[in-house]
Amino acid sequence: MLLLLAACTAIEENVQSGHSTYTAEVKPDEGTRQMIRKVRESYERIDPMQANYVLNNKRAAELGKKLNEMEVGADRNLVVYDYGIELLRAGKTDEAIKVFENFYTFFKEKFFPDKDKTLAEFEKQLAISYLRKAEQENCIANHTNESCIIPISEKAQHINREGSTKAIEYLKAGLEVNPFDFELQYLLNIAYMTLGGYPDEVPEEFRIPEEYFNQHNFPKFHDIAMDLGVDVADMSGGICLDDFNNDGYLDIMVSSWGPNDQIRYFENDTKGGFTDRTAFTGLVGVTGGLNLKHADFNNDGWLDFIILRGAWLENYGKVPNSLIRNNGDGTFSDVTEAAGVYSEHPTQTAIWEDFNLDGWLDLFIANESTAKAENKCELFINNTDGTFTEMAEKAGLTEIGFFKGVDSGDLNNDGYPDLYISNFDGKNILYFNAAQEDGVSFTLAPESAGVSEPLQSFSTWIFDYNNDGLEDIFVSGYSDPERSPANIFMANLRLPGDPRVEERYPHLFKNNGDGTFTNVASEAGLTEPLTTMGCNFGDLDNDGFLDFYAATGDPSFLSIVPNKMYRNLGGKAFEDVTFSGGFGHIQKGHAIGFGDLDMDGDQDIYAVMGGAYEGDTFQNLLFENPIGNQNNWINIILVGRTSNRSAIGTKIIATITEDGKTRKVYHTLGTGASFGGNSLMAEIGLGAAGSIDTLEVIWPNKQRSSSVFTGVDVNQTVKIVEGEKEIQATGLRAVTFNKMDHHHHQ
Repeated sequence: MLLLLAACTAIEENVQSGHSTYTAEVKPDEGTRQMIRKVRESYERIDPMQANYVLNNKRAAELGKKLNEMEVGADRNLVVYDYGIELLRAGKTDEAIKVFENFYTFFKEKFFPDKDKTLAEFEKQLAISYLRKAEQENCIANHTNESCIIPISEKAQHINREGSTKAIEYLKAGLEVNPFDFELQYLLNIAYMTLGGYPDEVPEEFRIPEEYFNQHNFPKFHDIAMDLGVDVADMSGGICLDDFNNDGYLDIMVSSWGPNDQIRYFENDTKGGFTDRTAFTGLVGVTGGLNLKHADFNNDGWLDFIILRGAWLENYGKVPNSLIRNNGDGTFSDVTEAAGVYSEHPTQTAIWEDFNLDGWLDLFIANESTAKAENKCELFINNTDGTFTEMAEKAGLTEIGFFKGVDSGDLNNDGYPDLYISNFDGKNILYFNAAQEDGVSFTLAPESAGVSEPLQSFSTWIFDYNNDGLEDIFVSGYSDPERSPANIFMANLRLPGDPRVEERYPHLFKNNGDGTFTNVASEAGLTEPLTTMGCNFGDLDNDGFLDFYAATGDPSFLSIVPNKMYRNLGGKAFEDVTFSGGFGHIQKGHAIGFGDLDMDGDQDIYAVMGGAYEGDTFQNLLFENPIGNQNNWINIILVGRTSNRSAIGTKIIATITEDGKTRKVYHTLGTGASFGGNSLMAEIGLGAAGSIDTLEVIWPNKQRSSSVFTGVDVNQTVKIVEGEKEIQATGLRAVTFNKMDHHHHQ
């Protein structure tokens, strides 16, 4: 009670506007503090010498101690090499370079079998290390809004040139030994770009063709995250773009997966900027989380979210997730244990959905199973009182796998949401919702459904890409130790049609309307491998067809490949607009969120950057949409009454007329892809239509009740409440981003 009183006295609320005036830091409540301790203890149990990816500084320190205890010899040399790798991963780049250069000099003077191969390996590591040094000294320390976006502009070229210059020296040496090393070829192009030497100075046999970057068909988006002070610089993490304080404007909740990385909350000030309110939320000390997913789980009208943890850590991944409740007063509380959703399984993917259509959102979590650790998936059914009951096995959700993505959608148009799960180590899984009146039950789709590939898949989502009223499925491939993103990138240029490359293409499964799907990726122009980590979709140009952004890479420092943006061409194909649109960022990309942050009618994009290692940090991005209102649009805030309050799963059908022709635009409400968090405000492009002939809202309840409106004006933000006959005006106005540089980089 005392904690609650303290929190209340720290905040003066204006309930009608949704704004809060914070006067003092709000400390975490008891439930939140307990979970902070549990999460910290879970990380402390991890052996840094055994776990993948995390705790690089601890591992480097342990290797350093081990070296001091070893005698000179072959065994010690192996440990020294590992020590250099771990220093690089920990961000101690100069120390790593010193280790590798000493090794290189030592071995260069010796005679031994496979000397060229050994030296080539050191040359590659030195090239990578010097490129990372170049990135740290230029793209991070002297950051601009064009840093690390290829083809690299003059503004983004490196001031401190030593890193890239030395990298080129070692890359060329490595290519003398193995001229067909695609990774080295790719990195050589990037290194020359940073110095202004591409294309002329890149040897022709290694050069990425200039025409690859030639796109002149899409407006250029600019990163304004630094201007607005929302350029969080951490490792990979999650994003929720939505209205957490109920003032109608979209806020930013962002995470990073490091054990000590603080959750950050930026509140939209409705004047074109954002204010960091983290200290006043009661979330200080809440850390970690590779992904976030938001929804109003308790139907109180305030958006909550879940933090997903433990991914990639296998038997060390017993780090609990956190269910964070929005208290409606500017503060948040961890209610994981009280709500009955506490578990200790590695995961990065989950979905909120009302699977039994009782008006309350349920939670499905797809966990990661490997040979070292079996972790079943979890289905938490909402008890309608703030608690949940786990029912995955009872509901028939029994398949296990190394699951990396999940999405939900009504794939057979029976009104009940189905599940698609992406598997990094086997076939993908489709479950159809059996729609029982007295419970929840799922049926595993047969192999003939045609959606089990690719076999090493990652990010996925369900959307109606061609506006035919049938939900389709997108699922992207990933990399492996044999085929890194850089290797795949160059192989696609050098070896077109190679089956080893084609198996890495993303899959776009067109819904045939009969329980089966056809992969139409090649016909749709998706003929480049996308080693996707994060992603999401939205309508960049308001033409009514959904585009998508794939954030790419993998943990390796080799994997500085461009994030990719694809524009939907009328539901028939996708056009690559990565380079013309300014989206080709080569730092690690993770969670993506589409949302109209300035309420001007077009969607902006927030991208969480940074990699898996402690030293692989980078500033997050916010791409402002420059297209403006060349096409018409409508933003709709939906409020469920019989249906879940967030209205997740609602289908919207806008019938419009353009140039005398009538067509339909379909929109299903949700946060989008498996690794990202779009706004739950329905943001719908309408092309050149001057009005909406008919706007039909089909609510996610057992009756499939609908609200129908005719002659709806375009270019406005409205509210539709389930059961009410009139559309409500919100009065929300567009704002102009306040682009004042909040940072001064040396």
